[in-house]
Amino acid sequence: MNPVLWASKADREEDPSHVGLIQLAYPILLESVLRSTVGLIDVAFLSRVSDSVVGAVSVAGQYIMLSMILAMSVSSGTLVCINQALGMHNRAKVNRYASLAVITNVLLGVLFGLVFLFFPDLLLTMMTLDAEASEAAALYMQIYGGLMFFQCAEIVFSSMCRSLGRTHAPLVINLAANLVNVVGNYVAVFHPEILGISQVAGVAAASVLSRVVSLGIAFGIAFRSGIRISIRHFFPFPKEDFRLMLSIGIPGGMSNIAYSLSQLVTTSIISQTGTVMVATKVYVSNLVNYIALVGMSFSQASTLMVGYRVGAGNYKEANYIRKLVTRVAVLSNAFFSIAMIVFRVPLMQIFTSDPVIIRTASIVFLIDFVVEIGRALNNSIAGALQAAGDVMYQVIVNQASAWIVSVGGAYLFGIVFGWGLYGVWAGFALDEMTRGLILLHRWNSQKWIEVAEKRREVIAK
Repeated sequence: MNPVLWASKADREEDPSHVGLIQLAYPILLESVLRSTVGLIDVAFLSRVSDSVVGAVSVAGQYIMLSMILAMSVSSGTLVCINQALGMHNRAKVNRYASLAVITNVLLGVLFGLVFLFFPDLLLTMMTLDAEASEAAALYMQIYGGLMFFQCAEIVFSSMCRSLGRTHAPLVINLAANLVNVVGNYVAVFHPEILGISQVAGVAAASVLSRVVSLGIAFGIAFRSGIRISIRHFFPFPKEDFRLMLSIGIPGGMSNIAYSLSQLVTTSIISQTGTVMVATKVYVSNLVNYIALVGMSFSQASTLMVGYRVGAGNYKEANYIRKLVTRVAVLSNAFFSIAMIVFRVPLMQIFTSDPVIIRTASIVFLIDFVVEIGRALNNSIAGALQAAGDVMYQVIVNQASAWIVSVGGAYLFGIVFGWGLYGVWAGFALDEMTRGLILLHRWNSQKWIEVAEKRREVIAK
């Protein structure tokens, strides 16, 4: 078999960067399914409380996700550097970058946690929520957001395990997290008297406990893989290494921040049409997340492999991997989107029996087909550009498209034209297609090779 797709055991043991695309992608796929299921489990259990509470917790979750992206912007740049250092067989730099990522991320997690703990009501003022929903959102934000540093640290360790060739580690980590979360959610929703706290507080506590367990497992695997985290890597402070990882992480984080902020603003737009539409968006969003998992898994795998090739200066093979993954992403997203359309009514009935929500969601799934095609292009190409260190161009594209096309389109179609949630999804579709096509043009221009060469010179020092 083509070693790009599947590497032999001997090759993988000799060098962690010698790993096949499929070998990386399928554990990432299973991990992504499990990670997405954590959120779906929360929604499924909270739907037994009320649709209003589901919408409220989703709003709180968007704030937490935004902060996670801010915290992860540092570590994402570090992981690109780790992949390139592995491609150059520089183990000392691997441990240095790992220490920078973990320590910096935990500190940022603590900082954002304090904001969620003490200022939840201030953050929720832009949302049109009723009293019950606002109280539920604030409580969830204080518990799960207040302790988000556990998740910040876990994601860093989990990602490092994958970079070091431990492709099944994140799968084990998220399987354990899901088991803890399911049991915790069941007790919190159906037997709250056992915990002596509200159902929303119990669900948030279960999510935190699941992240604590997965952090312990991830740390153990990373340690056995040779990762050594030490504060001494900060003395003397590695200015050049820190500047290099920030030059990748901050711009990449800004792209994700723009997307998350735009989602937060569109949720605010949707909230003007009532809590029923907010709940509909939550249910649909949690289901359509599964459509892109295969494509996203291959895209994440290709990010690692392109990083290895860039570190080794093998740009021809990096280009081959990117093209292959884009084809896989587009075809898989199209297939699973059609499957979701076929089974959309029974899937929605898992969460709610409200005929208005089910009818609205049924049409939204049709519009979402276009969203998924654009998302396939966007994810597969953006990851490859980031692996090469070419991030500034996509920052500009993502920022402009998120605010002008996504938010502007959502308001124009949803509020001005009066299309409601259908108009918001039309804005999402236009945004994803715009970004995907522009980034494809950027990759084909091959300007990313010039950027990659400059970064290789810095890491080699």
